[in-house]
Amino acid sequence: MQHKVEAVVTRSAMIRTITLIAALLCTSIYSETAIHSLDSSSTDSAWTVRNANGSIEVPAVVPGGIYTDLRAAGVLTQDIYYRFNDINYRWVSRENWTYSRNFIVEEEFIQMDQIFLVFHGVDTVASVYLNDKHIGNTDNMFVRYSFPVKSVVQRGENRLEVRFESSITAAEQQYQKQALTYPVLPTCVPDEYRGECHVNHLRKMQASFSWDWGPAFPSAGLWKKVVLYAFVSDVAILQEVTASAKLIDNTWLLQIGIFLEAGKDILQISGKFEAILELDVIPVTEEAVLLPNEPGQFNTTLYMQIPKDKVELWWPNELGSQKLYNLSVRVKDNNDYIYGQMSLKIGFRTIELVQEPVESGEGLTFYIKINNVPIFSKGSNWIPSHVLPEKSADPDIIYTLLSSAKAAHMNMLRVWGGGMYESDLFYQLADELGILIWQDFMFACSLYPTNSEFLQSVKKEVTQQVRRLHHHPSVVIWAGNNENEAALRDNWYGSSSRFDLYKADYIKLYVDTIRPVVLAEDSTRPYIVSSPTNGIESEREGYIAENPYSSLYGDVHYYNYIADAWNPNNYPNTRFASEYGFQSFPSLKSLSEVSIPSDLIMQSAFIDHRQHHPGGNSELRLEILQHLQLRNYETPEEEFPTFIYFAQINQAMSIKTATEFYRRGRSLLTSDGQGVTMGALYWQLNDIWQGASWSSLEFGGKWKMLHYFARNFFAPALVSPSVTTDGDLQIHLISDYLEDKETMLRVSVYRWNSLDPVHQRSSAHTLHNASVTKVFSGNLQTYLNNAGCEQNAVKSCFLHFSLFSENGDNISPDNFLFPGSLKELTDFEAATITIKSVTPGREANTFEITIETNRVALFVWLEASDIPGEFSDNGFLLITQTWKVEFNAKEEVTSEQLKGNITIISLADTY
Repeated sequence: MQHKVEAVVTRSAMIRTITLIAALLCTSIYSETAIHSLDSSSTDSAWTVRNANGSIEVPAVVPGGIYTDLRAAGVLTQDIYYRFNDINYRWVSRENWTYSRNFIVEEEFIQMDQIFLVFHGVDTVASVYLNDKHIGNTDNMFVRYSFPVKSVVQRGENRLEVRFESSITAAEQQYQKQALTYPVLPTCVPDEYRGECHVNHLRKMQASFSWDWGPAFPSAGLWKKVVLYAFVSDVAILQEVTASAKLIDNTWLLQIGIFLEAGKDILQISGKFEAILELDVIPVTEEAVLLPNEPGQFNTTLYMQIPKDKVELWWPNELGSQKLYNLSVRVKDNNDYIYGQMSLKIGFRTIELVQEPVESGEGLTFYIKINNVPIFSKGSNWIPSHVLPEKSADPDIIYTLLSSAKAAHMNMLRVWGGGMYESDLFYQLADELGILIWQDFMFACSLYPTNSEFLQSVKKEVTQQVRRLHHHPSVVIWAGNNENEAALRDNWYGSSSRFDLYKADYIKLYVDTIRPVVLAEDSTRPYIVSSPTNGIESEREGYIAENPYSSLYGDVHYYNYIADAWNPNNYPNTRFASEYGFQSFPSLKSLSEVSIPSDLIMQSAFIDHRQHHPGGNSELRLEILQHLQLRNYETPEEEFPTFIYFAQINQAMSIKTATEFYRRGRSLLTSDGQGVTMGALYWQLNDIWQGASWSSLEFGGKWKMLHYFARNFFAPALVSPSVTTDGDLQIHLISDYLEDKETMLRVSVYRWNSLDPVHQRSSAHTLHNASVTKVFSGNLQTYLNNAGCEQNAVKSCFLHFSLFSENGDNISPDNFLFPGSLKELTDFEAATITIKSVTPGREANTFEITIETNRVALFVWLEASDIPGEFSDNGFLLITQTWKVEFNAKEEVTSEQLKGNITIISLADTY
């Protein structure tokens, strides 16, 4: 639900609003109301933006930002992501910009006792002027600012200016000022990032100064709405409503927080506060006189009791329904006139972060429990969907990305701490789709200042964001920062010489400032100080653990680009894997959108420019060469499409290997206490631009091979084979279902040169609920020999696994195991794969595609180059003469057009 204050004014003495959202002043006056608003269809009195010397002045849009406005005006003649424009357009970020507009205010508005100008999002450092009078400053893009303007606003035409200072300049100034005492590290990002320095000194999207997967575009602008409020002295602005439900015996106690804002000189407000829930329960009404808890800030709490049997629980994806109920809150004066109302959608569920001693082992567990059910968290990490804040909330993109997460059986996303608190729509969709949200606060991979001004700003930020997100059932955990505990302990930035000083700063920020605010605002969710962290154990060790990456506690981030990533024995048996990943490049089509043909070779300046991870392209080539035969091509242009294909194969297989390892670890407890894994969130879900990254979804939402693999390895039931260090084949059955199921497991052995298996074995097994069961263990070489693969078995044969329900339906995605390297296979030749037919499906723009092959084909990749959409499977192993896949097109297309657009490649085609 989009949070908004609906100014329902029933007489002239009530609240008036002017919503300053880019455009035309539109005035509606009635005998009992006077609401002034700006309409985007108007041509009168629009926003403009100009640079410091006045050489550029163009129309502007609010909400919006400077790069978007300059692009719309033609000052920036190309897409900001085109080729090297992150560098070419950096001058925009170094300029100071002023946003301005005129607006009309009428006499009855002026007569109100209180008038406030409210900015819901300012990016970032700015001074605000109304009628040439300075009314306030901003320095935190995550904070809502309210400025009293009763003495400044005037009848008739008013002039508003927001004068932005370059974020690059502001960050440098703050760094230099801080450095007079001691430097707050790091001094800058690595050169390969091609970014800017000292973003940790600003409360701004940290990735806007660049990251190892994205560009630097330190923007400026009013990225959220601007509103002018007027009201009489005994009422206030309804700013936030929170809602949390606790189950006590057989009754849900719904606690509803109501937060209002008025002038700092207002000593009390009186009125009626009403809450109505979309259930057969009596509305709650309270009449009260509220005193400020701090100047200008008022709040009250309503309580509603709901019998347990009247409520349908909210569940994560695939564990139940995502039932949401409408909650309406209204604020009235003593004469029953409504001057504020807000509607939310809420869900009823319990949440617990379980950190308990491991039975028969060392350490503590670390997992989420929803409605008293332990949850294995499956998913990924979310970064901003665009580097420009105003574009990151695009509804179509948000829906595409989140629905793709759901389609891959994910039940959790971690909103990473170097980005931004996402839009209301993002969390609303997460509620509706059943995707749990691990919410970082916006601090990442840096040390941070702790002066009083910075901490006060952070306190305000955390307070507002927790209140805004509080009612969403999808939000299940708060985390103070990303990797800053590990950075300090492991001396990432050369801080060891002043470790005690920086540790004290760390505690001051995340423990003494953020944590008390979170716990005061939200008693229903856990707060962890960092990620990765040892959780309770880190706290016992003074908040900076000796080993923040311990497999015995908390969560772990794991990256290793040297070891064999297709070997599951190279991964740590962690309690919760909250980050792990491998790079790939996006499709040739995606790269072509922002490049010229000569850019599309691995040796080009463009490809080097798009690789921000130090040594990333060299590492990627080495990873590929461990398993795949990348032959010598005559030209770099010929190699490039194969390199992209191989990179996506390597990424998909590496993350598949790691994820299945972590899922098998749910029921594992090693002799030294490792295992009991209850989370696998790979890095990362989405992209911020078209370049090398760890994502499974390209910029815009196109699925990489990894995302197709994720739809399999995150399936609720999975047959998972692996090979131990001793050479034993093990087969595990993994289940997230909450009930047992009877199944039939079929193991087939194939040669690469035949579509007929040389051996098949079937056995009945119970798929036990919410657990992992080992159903076979034996020497792999012996198994292959007994199956008829005596000679060069690891080169000539492979294993295929299927799991069926009692009625013969597949209950798990099929799986496979390659006994040896794919670089040297026996009788592995290119298959002839053709499209036999493309027929319309049952739903609009869906199609059934039948393909035929004459041989086994590996990593079969279908590409509908000019038609956006997703296949039901891709990058698959083809072991039958005919195979059917579905395609869901995102635009109208005919069967003939689709068939003509599809290209097919498999691994042997490139050997």
